[in-house]
Amino acid sequence: MQLPKSYFKNLSATKYREYLKLLPNIQQENTSNFVALVLTLIALCFFGIFAINPTLSTIFSLKKQLADDTAVDQQLETKINNLSSLEQQYNVLGSNLTNIYNAVPQNPNAPLLTAQVAAVAQKHNLTLTSYRVAEVQLVADTKISKVQSFIFTLQVQGNYNDMIAFTQELSKLTRIITVESMEIGRTTQDNSLELTLRGRQYYKQL
Repeated sequence: MQLPKSYFKNLSATKYREYLKLLPNIQQENTSNFVALVLTLIALCFFGIFAINPTLSTIFSLKKQLADDTAVDQQLETKINNLSSLEQQYNVLGSNLTNIYNAVPQNPNAPLLTAQVAAVAQKHNLTLTSYRVAEVQLVADTKISKVQSFIFTLQVQGNYNDMIAFTQELSKLTRIITVESMEIGRTTQDNSLELTLRGRQYYKQL
């Protein structure tokens, strides 16, 4: 039922105040709506954090794992490249490694050197009249260098040119030999030429 427009003009002040009390409080309603909206947003943020927190943790963990895996992959790639380079260098050396190992053997093996010297003397028609090896250290001493050596002395008789060829070939043996002294003279028995040589041979104890 619609009231006429002149209805409120004829109302008394008391009646008018009573009608006003019946009208909704717009300001209070707006405040309530605002508070409800704020509380809703806070609730959404609060529960949203708990909802996405595991996802965020998983993302950060995966990123860290990816960074670690990338670093490990780079290290492995570097090692592979180094191994490849070493393999190429080893292949370049090839058969020369055998000569290198023979040049400085891992033990004195003095009898083998004696046989080699005797074979060279025989090759150059020289008579090996004397061959001596000084004291050889068979047990490695950790207090000194692992590269060891021993002294050997020999005497051969024969032709002068053969003696020169003999000494030259000694320096070409697979084992490293240094000649420390060499003297050519004549024997007192038959006045034949005699070569006296003092040398050193090296080896490496492990």
